[in-house]
Amino acid sequence: MNFQFTKAEHLTRKKEFERVFDEGKIFKNNEVVLYVVPNDFQYSRLGLVVSKKVGNAPRRNRAKRLLREAYRLNKHLLKTHVDIIAIPRHPFSSDL
Repeated sequence: MNFQFTKAEHLTRKKEFERVFDEGKIFKNNEVVLYVVPNDFQYSRLGLVVSKKVGNAPRRNRAKRLLREAYRLNKHLLKTHVDIIAIPRHPFSSDL
């Protein structure tokens, strides 16, 4: 089992984000919104959108680190290869 989060697993291009936003299935809870769409690669990919309502730069960076780590540790549980965009809804607790 590979727990690395390689560059290939990052969603980076605007067109990739647009495709996930347009075609993706939406999953919401109080903490985060996920857009998920199957992809044609042999691996899943993650994109993050963290707005300023999450907080100042250190808080936004912390939110991104936590979301990347959650993906990295749980990607082996995904049954199919998907593109995921994660959007936190509000500031993460400072005690995380």
